[in-house]
Amino acid sequence: MADDNNNASRKRRKQPEPRAGRKSSATTFFSWANPQSNISVNSAEAEILRDQKVLPIISGIQADSPADRTQHLVAAGSIIEDPICRKLLLKQHVVQVVLDKVLADTSQEVATAGWGLLNKIVLYEGYDISLHLYRKGIFEHIGGAIATIKSGVSSLAKDPKALPQAAQTLLWEYTASVLSLLTKLSDTTKEILDKTSNEDFLSLASTLLSLKINGRKAPIPEKAQIAAVILLDRVTDQNTAAYDLLAKDRSFLANLLRLYTERVDGAPLKIASACGTLHNVISQSLASNDEFADENNIADARLIAPLTAIIQAVLSKQSPSQEEQQALFLSLETLADVADCTLETFGHNAPGGANGVKGNNDEDDEDDENDDKSDEDDDSDLDMGGLPEAGDDGDDDDDDNDDDEKESNFDEDEEEGASDQEELPDHLGTDMAMVTGEEGTTARASKKKPFDSPELQFLLVATIPAILPIATSIPSSEPERNIKLTAIQLLSSIARAFALLSSKSYKCKLTLPQSLQESYLPATHEIWNRLITPILTSNSADIKLAEKITNLAVHITAFTPSVSLSNNQHRSFVALYNAATSTDLKVLCVKVLSNLARCQGAERVPINRELGTFFMGTVNKLPYYGDAEPADLPTPEVIIECLNAVYDVYDDMDHDYDEEVFVKLGFLKYLKSFVGRLRAMAKKVDRRKQFELRESADEALINLNEFIKYKTREREEI
Repeated sequence: MADDNNNASRKRRKQPEPRAGRKSSATTFFSWANPQSNISVNSAEAEILRDQKVLPIISGIQADSPADRTQHLVAAGSIIEDPICRKLLLKQHVVQVVLDKVLADTSQEVATAGWGLLNKIVLYEGYDISLHLYRKGIFEHIGGAIATIKSGVSSLAKDPKALPQAAQTLLWEYTASVLSLLTKLSDTTKEILDKTSNEDFLSLASTLLSLKINGRKAPIPEKAQIAAVILLDRVTDQNTAAYDLLAKDRSFLANLLRLYTERVDGAPLKIASACGTLHNVISQSLASNDEFADENNIADARLIAPLTAIIQAVLSKQSPSQEEQQALFLSLETLADVADCTLETFGHNAPGGANGVKGNNDEDDEDDENDDKSDEDDDSDLDMGGLPEAGDDGDDDDDDNDDDEKESNFDEDEEEGASDQEELPDHLGTDMAMVTGEEGTTARASKKKPFDSPELQFLLVATIPAILPIATSIPSSEPERNIKLTAIQLLSSIARAFALLSSKSYKCKLTLPQSLQESYLPATHEIWNRLITPILTSNSADIKLAEKITNLAVHITAFTPSVSLSNNQHRSFVALYNAATSTDLKVLCVKVLSNLARCQGAERVPINRELGTFFMGTVNKLPYYGDAEPADLPTPEVIIECLNAVYDVYDDMDHDYDEEVFVKLGFLKYLKSFVGRLRAMAKKVDRRKQFELRESADEALINLNEFIKYKTREREEI
């Protein structure tokens, strides 16, 4: 019985549910810049540090004199960056001492230093210490701290001289530490995020965005305001509870809108966080299917200009600070999410409902003209504006006039682009014909209605040129490397949106205008030639970079299969497939090769032959019944993707490579031999453990049988 009790006590407590979010945590960038390693504190050096530094600090924190307590708390904060000292402080229970004896100290200086120390510890120690603090009741202390801050802010709002200058400085430092700690805690688990979604906490953060004293805006130190807006950015990320609370706060949105129009070179992190918060609110409004975003005339298209301006401003600096680099990273990440959300919001204002799914695609010309006018009105409401120069506040009236002028010009370009494709260079004209289909435009070929996307238009014109230098850079540090990867991810998000919203097979009943597709086409070739090809041919050992660049290549080639293969890029992707150890990367490589194989033209037939042979050869590794599995047997995911490639590439006998490759190489005979082997592979996938994979395998088997019938019938009709 005793053993049973011991075993029960040794059981781990249930792991808390991690918080969901579309963006990285607030401390992600810091962790890149300050990588932590496992440090042993069982050394002679550690013993000396413990006796000479750590123990005196722990003792001093509990001294009788407030000045001594403050001094030793500050000293503790100064050695936190040293991993050995930090571990020694934790070993001496510094967190418990601060919780029990410091946070509720009657001296405001001591309490402020205590919150600052906790904030620093959590910054370095992250998840585990955050969870520990939560379980030790940190939110009771935070509730009291927020009440103290609100009381001080309320006094200042009534009388700016209510507190001496020294007390005001202390108040703002105290505020920044408490809100920063709250942000870090909210990034850990869903339970803690729910606790953070508190009306008192969020209303204080909202108030600090624009505090008014006697009707006039009061200056709030940058540090406190940045802490407030970063908290709002993180807490509103995929959090309905926070959204519901803030949507009721009438001043919240107005304060945010004031922030996001400030000078980008003055406070880039503050503006980036304000834009991030606005984007979260817009996304949540659309997800909730309410009228908040529409009623307040806020849209993602309005955020792209300031976020792109931040990128340009930071890149223009010789040696940007860590805070500026963090603003750059946050801007890239928010823009990537804006591009991803474009797929969800495309056609939101179109007649007939969200994404046009209820629209009638067979209206007469008069209805089309009315719809076009409605589209123009919707776009003008977005007030995208031109891209502001770094440090340019801009003028609202001028911006409105510029918008009208640009929209008018864009409409003219769209009409010209639809009627006169000869303006494109020959090689791009050929590409465009492939994208838009035989009937001249994607809209006609698929009976989809053209609908403009201000977000993608601005991302194409301003953002892609701004981030290409980052994506093609050679990083010299871990933060720079991750910023480069984030820039590539942003390009992938943009490319994915263009590829899907231009595709005839995408579920949306609307499509991008041909003029916008034509404008994007040169960018796909530039990205392929300047970014994808150099990385691909460099044989980099960076797996994360390989995954990001291959994912980008999937979306670029989905839109433009005819990218240049003058450097045998297709063979480089085959080599990457062979070198890859992860199934995900192998599948991505197959997707790129599938897109490349779809390119028409006599000069591409030999390449199609190589790729078709690769797809069929990969599937042909499936063993026959009774045979041993080969050592290099591909995973079911790869087999399925290769079969999908065959179905997509050879779906029409009129393709110029169909006769030369599919017929002359006898692919149909091989496909028939795959049926029994594919069935055996599908049966080995446990439906209970891998339900989706089993469903995909079963679907692949059905598609294989149908494709064999289709290709057999196709040959018989000749």
